[in-house]
Amino acid sequence: MELASGRIPAFLKSRDPKFRIFLFFGADEGLVRELSRALCVSIVESLDDPFRFIDMEAGDLSADPARLIDEVSAMSMMGGERVVRLRGANNNAKGYIEPVLELDLSDSILVIEAGDIRKDSALVKMINKAPNGVVTLCAHDKAQDILGLIKEVLGAANLSPSREVIEYLRENLGSDRAISRGELEKLVLYMRGRTDPMTLEDVRANIGDSSAQSIFDVIDATLLGDLDGLERYLNKAFSAGESPIGFLRMIQNQLKQLHKAAAIRDGGARTEDAIRKAGIPFFNQKKAAAEIGGKPSTHFATCLEITLDAEMKCKSTGYPDEAICRRALMRIAMANRRR
Repeated sequence: MELASGRIPAFLKSRDPKFRIFLFFGADEGLVRELSRALCVSIVESLDDPFRFIDMEAGDLSADPARLIDEVSAMSMMGGERVVRLRGANNNAKGYIEPVLELDLSDSILVIEAGDIRKDSALVKMINKAPNGVVTLCAHDKAQDILGLIKEVLGAANLSPSREVIEYLRENLGSDRAISRGELEKLVLYMRGRTDPMTLEDVRANIGDSSAQSIFDVIDATLLGDLDGLERYLNKAFSAGESPIGFLRMIQNQLKQLHKAAAIRDGGARTEDAIRKAGIPFFNQKKAAAEIGGKPSTHFATCLEITLDAEMKCKSTGYPDEAICRRALMRIAMANRRR
């Protein structure tokens, strides 16, 4: 079943128990995480409960393919439904997930977070066709979505912004749901304890142009060689609590796509044809062309190797993750600037 992202809150209030596998995917990684978490906490009181909630990375399944089946088949020692959340899935994860469709999941829920994969991709089709499956596309927020988010967050804090303030927020909040919500919550915290009306100056003091604060701008700055922008976006993202390993994995996915497109182009295809054959979505094709430029596929293979090495160091060396991530992305940005 396909369920629109805007219908998730109502769905969670009266969740049909026959649906046991949920896939959240799309360009808005923030919305993917937000809806995935909302589903999880609607079932499990605490995500710190090791008996009822399991967090997994899809990238780890290649080393232990049977783990996913083991986790969704296990029963909670304390009773109640058990939730298994699988992060970072893509079409490569289809083979690990497919056997789960044959299992009795009466005691378990599988929540899958995927990135910007196509609606007609094999993973989406598989979950959508499953009798107990639900797929939800998480596209970037549109103006109406942003307005709803503004009313939700500020209304919950009993704040009544003027029309001028609302228009400013609509113009300056970005399309990433998690970042927009974070900016609004920061504004709520700033206004706490005050009785005077919120002014435009209050908003400007707390919220800049958040469209430039999307976590995807970190990736764009890296791949376009924008060193100043990368430093600025990383500072904001790390201050907001974004995961260094999360950045490395996201850029790995981008680099794999660019590497594939560059390899097709190196084989004699036109750049625009290569990008299309590589499966890069239409709305990203112009940006991908700029990121590829005249670089050979070996360039992107080297960049991918840098990020994989950085991820391994984050997990094994004990050095600060942020410093390792920052150095890796800066190396890639410098390489892209020189070409």
